[in-house]
Amino acid sequence: MSNVNIDFGHKAERIIHDKGMTKRAVSEKSGIPYSSLNSILKGYRAVTLEFIIALAEAVGVLPSELLPEQFVAKALASKEGEAK
Repeated sequence: MSNVNIDFGHKAERIIHDKGMTKRAVSEKSGIPYSSLNSILKGYRAVTLEFIIALAEAVGVLPSELLPEQFVAKALASKEGEAK
């Protein structure tokens, strides 16, 4: 288990909870088998790009919102300040 997988799982579970959804509902809506979804959210399995996209569509967020903080580019945050 890598920290990236665990970080992803915690963030994704928080988003699912904040959206008022259950893992079972997300599984059904995304087409991801419940056991696979649960294993990835717990950090037992590596996350894939296909999984991120399917999960994002199921819960109604941008795929980038599911990424752990270490993958959010600092350059993107600094562009907001330049737009003034």
